[in-house]
Amino acid sequence: MTIKEIAKKALNHFKSKGYIFTPSEYEEIFCKIAKQYGVIIDDCNKIAKYLSKLDSKYQAIAKNYNIKNLDELLVFLINYINRENTSKEKESIEQLFLYVKRALDVIAILPIVKSKKIALKHLDFIKPYMEKEEYEKLRQEWIDFLDLFDASIVRRGAAYAGIKSEDALEVIDALIKRIEEGPDLSHLIDAIIYTLTPSYAPFMDDDIAMLKKQLQEDPTIILTKAFADDLRILTNKRIKLDKDELKQKLKDLDQIAERISIKIVRMLQKTAGSSKEIKIIADEIRNWRHEGQDFESIKEKLLTIAVSIDKELDEFSEEMKREDNEIERLKEKIKYLEKKVKKLSKEVKTDFLTNIANKKAIMEELKRQESSFKRYGTNYSVVFFDIDHFKNINDTYGHDAGDVILKSLGLLFKRYARDVDMIGRFGGEEFVAILPNTNIDGACKFAEKLRKIVEKTKFMYKNTRINVTVSGGVASRNETNSMDETLKLADERLYKAKRSGRNRIVCS
Repeated sequence: MTIKEIAKKALNHFKSKGYIFTPSEYEEIFCKIAKQYGVIIDDCNKIAKYLSKLDSKYQAIAKNYNIKNLDELLVFLINYINRENTSKEKESIEQLFLYVKRALDVIAILPIVKSKKIALKHLDFIKPYMEKEEYEKLRQEWIDFLDLFDASIVRRGAAYAGIKSEDALEVIDALIKRIEEGPDLSHLIDAIIYTLTPSYAPFMDDDIAMLKKQLQEDPTIILTKAFADDLRILTNKRIKLDKDELKQKLKDLDQIAERISIKIVRMLQKTAGSSKEIKIIADEIRNWRHEGQDFESIKEKLLTIAVSIDKELDEFSEEMKREDNEIERLKEKIKYLEKKVKKLSKEVKTDFLTNIANKKAIMEELKRQESSFKRYGTNYSVVFFDIDHFKNINDTYGHDAGDVILKSLGLLFKRYARDVDMIGRFGGEEFVAILPNTNIDGACKFAEKLRKIVEKTKFMYKNTRINVTVSGGVASRNETNSMDETLKLADERLYKAKRSGRNRIVCS
């Protein structure tokens, strides 16, 4: 179609309507018909051409105005030029940008891991004058987070705490209060550990020590299903270890019985009237009743011995000589076992983490000092040390860091104590020093010296220095009426040091 034909159709359009048109109206209809017939005319595309030369910001705004001709384009530009205030707009954008950053800063400290990660990521990414696609990407992450976020946990927590609130902080405070007001379960710890300790097999020390540590740190785990499952597993393990150990001991006993049978046969062979005695032994064993298959097998073995005693003959005295070497070997084995028992006895009294005395060893030493005090009037003093803000160390650097601090303090205390003193871990982050033949003044000087050493020591964990201080409470036996009162007084003074600001020693 030619331009002339397009012009004719445009004129017929207005003629059919009986409408007197303006040049701009004619241009609009003309261009519309040209587009309809696929005819490209430069004058019809000049508005789009002009708009394409505008800044992307104004192109996006102009799309919403559906600009059709030059007059509308001029009106649009004049309006925005009149309203344009570059400095004010820049200031507004900067304020909005700062506001968004502050909002992200706040979200980043909220205790919700997902939103914290998004906020920290966006703080590194966001910048002024970002493209629309960049903003849309950030916005989509928050939309995804809201889609997956479930606030019902707050309502469940409120129901459990017995309050009506959708404020997470109020709910947490109420739950903490409920837990703090809950039952004291600490008295069950020793009972639980006692039930798990094998009767025969001493092979669960690490498992039991780890469980005891967990219970001392948080006794409320007794109420959880996971603890019940762990307790069942450890109990079954204890039973199996005891059974296996007992089976081995019975096996050893069986071997001993067999050896004895041979010796008795040869010895009784030289004794007149042995047949009558053997019959009596056999009758007694037959009348013995005992439940349990293992013991029954031993009974049968002893019956065999009794029956065989009257049948066996030969050179008892010469055999005894030949057994001398075996006896000497057994003596050496006994010495070895005695050393091993002595070593195990030492380990039983050693704290598994710090390698210094544990609570059991401390209490035994206190009883010895108390006995000496009552007999000879020899005074002694007790110092309780406690690591300041130890929970914060665990929360900030992790429990592995806390264990490193405990081990380091154990080494430090052991290094600066006298040979006659005993320093051990009483439990958790609490240490106790027993100072024989020491009055309150000497004990205070000792405690203050250790406090200063700890304060100046550089404790390192994974190339990070951790500042550690301790508080202490000191009591002397001649201040009280009993050993228990001395412990209690030292403990009270320790808590007085804590309440007074920590990193100090209280002696009165």
